Order: sequence, then C-alpha cells, then structure tokens
Amino acid sequence: MWRSRQTQPLRRGDRRHPPASRTDALDAAIVAIGDYAVEADAEEKNRLRIPLNYHLATRVQRVRMYGSAAVDLAWVAAGKTDACIMLSNKPWDTAAAREAGAAVVEIDGSPHTMASSATIAAAPKLVADLMGLIDQARRS
Repeated sequence: MWRSRQTQPLRRGDRRHPPASRTDALDAAIVAIGDYAVEADAEEKNRLRIPLNYHLATRVQRVRMYGSAAVDLAWVAAGKTDACIMLSNKPWDTAAAREAGAAVVEIDGSPHTMASSATIAAAPKLVADLMGLIDQARRS
C-alpha cells in the first residue's frame, strides 16, 4: 500500500520509497500513454493521441499502454516507467507520482492542478522533451 503526506516522503508499506526515475534522455525512457477515447466524440479526442503515439515511438525506448491512470501514475512513482501522458483524466491520482519526485504538469507544461484537462508525469529532466513531442504531434 502507498502512503503519502505532503510534508513526508512517499512510503510503500513500512518503507520509504525511493524517488521516481532519474532518466534524463528520451531515447532511454519508457513512456506510458493513456488509452484511446471510445465515446461518441472519440475521433476528436484521438486527434492528438494518434500522432503522439507516432512521435513517441520514434523517439523513446518503449511506449506502453496499461489502460489505467492509477497504474500509469503509480508506475512513474515506483520508477518502473519514466513518464506517462494522459490526455484526459481525473487529477486526484497524481499525489504518489509527485511525492516520489516526478514532475506533474498540464499538457502545456504549466503546473498541474485539480482543474487540469490532462496529466504529464515524468522524470523532471524529460518534461521539456515530452512537451516538444506533444507540440510536434499537434502540428501533425
């Protein structure tokens, strides 16, 4: 079980959890991406997801899709993946990743808030490069 308090380090069970990934290069990064939209407006929602998958696949070591925002963020917190990109989400799952030392930002790179429409959680040195890939995908 994960535990976190704002003024204390992330803990897993009775042990202090090591910090999130320290990967600093995209070509060495394992990146999880949120699953595809399937609702009536899926075509519009997936307009960025599809080119983003292409840009990630050509620049990172591996792309993964686990299908669960909680798993994506927990694995970033645990250092099992180096980043996750969720283009639609519920923001309350982000505490573990943030407390483990991951950067957690909105899709435009601004600080993540409860009103954010997307979540990017990553090793801090990967954020700028991931923002660049998202911009490339938007222009595709």
